[in-house]
Amino acid sequence: MFPSERGTVLSRDNFLRRNIHSKLEQVGLGWVNFQVLRRTQASLGHKEGVDPKAAADQRGHAIGVAIDTYTMTDLETRRQAVTTLEEALQIEPIRVFE
Repeated sequence: MFPSERGTVLSRDNFLRRNIHSKLEQVGLGWVNFQVLRRTQASLGHKEGVDPKAAADQRGHAIGVAIDTYTMTDLETRRQAVTTLEEALQIEPIRVFE
């Protein structure tokens, strides 16, 4: 727990509104909330190879919640997963539009 300017418990929503939103609005991201920030940290960290346990600890979650709830893979990563499996199984890719 971190204290507010008045010595009371710091509210995460007040902190977001008072300290972060103005900076986000300057770059067109005024709609961002803590859920978006958690998912961004989880997803980018996963993509960059950050240790999943360390990242989960930073967010204050168990590793299962971190992976199952917050980490989202991008389209390119999912495409690469399909390509990797195709290559491993030596399957010819399906050509839909030829």
